[in-house]
Amino acid sequence: MRRLAVFAISLIASLAHAAEKTAEPEGPDAPKEKPKPSSLAPTVTYQKLHTFLHAHDSTPKLLLLQSADDESAGAPPGWYTSAAMSFKEGKKKTASFAVMSGKDSDLAARRFGIDELPRSGALYVCVVDGSGGGYAVRYVSEEAPIASGGGALVRAVKALVKDALGGDLPEDERVALPAFPAPDVPRKQASVSLVELTYDNLPTHCFGGSKAVCVIALTKGKECPSAFESLARRHRNDNVQFAWLPSAPKQAEFVKAFVEGALEGDRVVAVKAGKRMRFALLEGEPTVEAAGAFVDRILGGDMQFSKLSSPPELEPHYLLDKDEP
Repeated sequence: MRRLAVFAISLIASLAHAAEKTAEPEGPDAPKEKPKPSSLAPTVTYQKLHTFLHAHDSTPKLLLLQSADDESAGAPPGWYTSAAMSFKEGKKKTASFAVMSGKDSDLAARRFGIDELPRSGALYVCVVDGSGGGYAVRYVSEEAPIASGGGALVRAVKALVKDALGGDLPEDERVALPAFPAPDVPRKQASVSLVELTYDNLPTHCFGGSKAVCVIALTKGKECPSAFESLARRHRNDNVQFAWLPSAPKQAEFVKAFVEGALEGDRVVAVKAGKRMRFALLEGEPTVEAAGAFVDRILGGDMQFSKLSSPPELEPHYLLDKDEP
C-alpha cells in the first residue's frame, strides 16, 4: 500500500513538472496567437484585390484597410464579422467583406488617396459596375467611428451596405473606384510548328499553308539540329512554319535554288510563298544567336528577300539513291 502511495506521489510530481515546462508564459513576453482566417471577411492581398472586387459578382464589396499600428491587424474585428453575417444566407452573399493589412493595406490606401492610414484604419464600400469600374464611399461617422466597435458601429455599417444595395449612397461622397492590378493571365502556348520537310508536305507546309513564312534548315545530317528546335519553340506563337530537310545534299536541285555551289555545312533559308515567291538566306553558320537574329529581322520587316522564279521540288524518298552522299 505504501509503495502505491509513493508511486502516486511521483506520478503527480512528474505531471506537474511537465505542465510547468509546457505552460506558455503570460504577460507582454507571451507569444501572440496567429490571427485565424475568416470566411465571412477573408484577408486579401494587394495582388488579389482586383479579383475580390471584380471577378466573382457585382455585389457591394466592403473593404477594411487595417493600420500597421493596429495590434489585431491580419484578422477581422468582431464588429466587422457581425455586420458581414447579416448579408450571408447559406452560401449566398448579398455583400462581400474583406480585410487588408500590412504593406498591402498601405498600397491600397494610397490608391484611395490616403497617404497615411489612421490607427483605426479605413473602411470603404465599393460598388462595381461589372466591367472593371465603379465607385467607392468611405465610411465616416462621429457617432459610431471605426475605433468605437460595438453595436452602434455594426448597425451603422449594415445601414451603409443597405444604401449601397439600394443605390442610395450619397453622390457627393462617391469617388471613382481606383484601378488595381489585374491578375496575370498565362498566354496560351501554341504547339511548335516544326516538321521534317518531305516531298509530300512541301506544298502544304512550305510553299502553302497557313503560315506567312517558312524557315528551313538545310542540314547534312538526319536529325533536326537542336538549335533549330529551340528556335522553333521560341517562335511557337509567331506566324512562322519551321521545317528541316535531312540529308540535304541528296536534294541537290532543291538546295541549288537557294545556295550557290555545294552545301558545305548546315544552312538556314526563309521562304515567302504567294504570287511573288521570295527567299532569304542566312549567311554563315546558323548558330542559335545568328538564326534567332535572322528570324527577328524577318518578323520585324527588316529582311531583304530575293525573287524565287519557281518553287523548287523535292525528290520522293523512294527515288533517292541512298548511297549517294
